[in-house]
Amino acid sequence: MPDNEMMGDEQLPQDDHRNPRRRARETQTPEVGLLVMPEPRHELERLVLHEEARGDIATALRSLAMAEQMEKVWKLSTIRPMSGRCILNFYGPPGTGKTRAALGLALQLGKPLYQVDYSAIVSKYLGDTAKHIVLAFRQAREAEAVLFFDEADSLLSKRVSTGESCSTSINQNRNTLMQELDRFGGVVVMTTNLFGNYDEAMLRRIARHIEFRLPDTAMREQLLRLHLPNADRVPQTLRGIAMAAHGLSGGDLLNVCLNAIEAASVNPDPQNWRVTEEILMAQVRKVQSTKLVHSGRDDSKLNLSLN
Repeated sequence: MPDNEMMGDEQLPQDDHRNPRRRARETQTPEVGLLVMPEPRHELERLVLHEEARGDIATALRSLAMAEQMEKVWKLSTIRPMSGRCILNFYGPPGTGKTRAALGLALQLGKPLYQVDYSAIVSKYLGDTAKHIVLAFRQAREAEAVLFFDEADSLLSKRVSTGESCSTSINQNRNTLMQELDRFGGVVVMTTNLFGNYDEAMLRRIARHIEFRLPDTAMREQLLRLHLPNADRVPQTLRGIAMAAHGLSGGDLLNVCLNAIEAASVNPDPQNWRVTEEILMAQVRKVQSTKLVHSGRDDSKLNLSLN
């Protein structure tokens, strides 16, 4: 076994004077997350979602608001180990509003959002990642915040076979995370683009799985309107653009609109700045082309049919 794995967090005391950087690391409380204060612009009502997802979030919020009454009627504490705990999993393609919904949920609850920093959680030192997971839950608890794991599949993925390298450390991290979830009495939101990678034991601990799907044509039109705030300088109808933008997410459409606004603002006289259908269509094609190239598909097969 390599020396660094043998020693891990059990480095001999007599070596401390030779390694001041490690000694400092052990005595300081690391920052493993960021406390984010939701803003009025994050209201759930302003988020464009499919009705099923919106309804699932509303049900979760209603359950939290009615916790005392539900306990009196249903005696949930006899079947649920931690009263007040709510673990939600938002899953779906990138750019469909998962992070935005987490902020909206925190705003509705009147709480800050404690966003876990995956790069700070994971450590090269044996045992430190598990310690950081415990610390994240503690800091969220102390801040009375909604605990937010973005791209949670990085920590919730399936366990590694014991025959594989580093399996002990990885599986220890999974076990620590599950133990902390069992002890946590607050709200946890997890998001992922890779739902299939979740460990089955983790799935059993998540109260509600909410799917975030790509927007349909009507939703794309609504998103275009939201991201083009000056109605006097954009086309009266955006239906054709919305239909042509098939397959784009809300995040993609935000980029389309921002790039279109920049392309429309090159004239020396701001009075002549207008976002035209041609400008918008050009930006839609660019984003679609980029997504096709990224996915490895032939750009020549780009389909802009109005479906």
